[in-house]
Amino acid sequence: MKKIFALLICFCLFAGVLTACAPADTGTAPAGSAAAGGGTAAPSDKEARKAALKAEFLKAANEVTVDDDSVTFSDASSAEGKITVKKNPSKVVNLYASFTTLWYEAGGSVTGCIGGESSQSLYTEYIGRDITADEGVTVVAASSSGKKWDTETIIALQPELIICSTAMSGYSTIESPAKAAGIPVIAVRYDDFSDYLKWFKVFCNLSGHPELWDSIAMKALDDVAEVLCEIPDGNAPRVLSMFANASTLEANTSSTVVGGMVSAMKAVNIVDSWDNTEGADRLTINLETVLAADPDIIIVQCHAGTDAAKAQVEETYGSNPVWQSLSAVKNGKVFYLEKSLFHNKPNSRFAQAYQQLAQILYPDADFSFKSEK
Repeated sequence: MKKIFALLICFCLFAGVLTACAPADTGTAPAGSAAAGGGTAAPSDKEARKAALKAEFLKAANEVTVDDDSVTFSDASSAEGKITVKKNPSKVVNLYASFTTLWYEAGGSVTGCIGGESSQSLYTEYIGRDITADEGVTVVAASSSGKKWDTETIIALQPELIICSTAMSGYSTIESPAKAAGIPVIAVRYDDFSDYLKWFKVFCNLSGHPELWDSIAMKALDDVAEVLCEIPDGNAPRVLSMFANASTLEANTSSTVVGGMVSAMKAVNIVDSWDNTEGADRLTINLETVLAADPDIIIVQCHAGTDAAKAQVEETYGSNPVWQSLSAVKNGKVFYLEKSLFHNKPNSRFAQAYQQLAQILYPDADFSFKSEK
């Protein structure tokens, strides 16, 4: 996300140089220009910015190689190299609910998956039904935590592919037994929109539905780039991005999905100026440090839903005079982000997430041109 933000700045400076160096209008169109009746008009500055943003977002996806019967790509298990997986696996076990929804979005289905109330709710919202009730689907665990899996049950399903996350001890738990059984494992790390594009391309081609990459991912890419191109210049808001998990409140750096989106939208993520941000996703919140930057806006990423996050913030900070003195709090600029878009992986709904956050950060701008998915 920092790369996207830097790219936007470069284009603003570049556009200024072009304007300053442009020759005076003589009223005569250059030979060969569209206005003179020949050639094609040069792309507008906005079109150039969109193209550059798309190219940056697509870098990881463009490294995926698709052959007639296999897909080659890097995953978290192949830090120095790449892995090759055969297309059209007949039986797939997916051990992370958000990646299960992505696999279905890519036209796939599963033999085994994670159950539990949270996962079942996610399946219903994104897939349209609770797939744990589907015939032929086995619930292999009630949690995405590798420490709670029954690996014997997973291996006994004889899958031709296992998909897991690098989080929650996922890959480290399944790697050895799967390798011993000759079952390929994809260890997915998915942190931002670029990762979504990469993994959706991998999944679409593995599932035998490459057409979904063109129809779904390219639409999402165009919409996200459009939102970013509509971000106004100047008056960048100062933002504190918080993460409310089950027990603590932390601050998001720009290395996180939400923190990176804030920076990509030309806003100032105040956490990035704190100590010990190098290599960190989240930091402990010190209200005195927050007050020193006095953010204009506070956004809260909700692990357990909006109501739980509001209660947690109120219990932790509600009676604290420093919290009450913050401009964002006094001005009613504390926003709780929709869990399905900002905590779970939004997948093809990334454009909605960008749109909603942009409207929070720049309430006087109009982002309503983006259609709902």
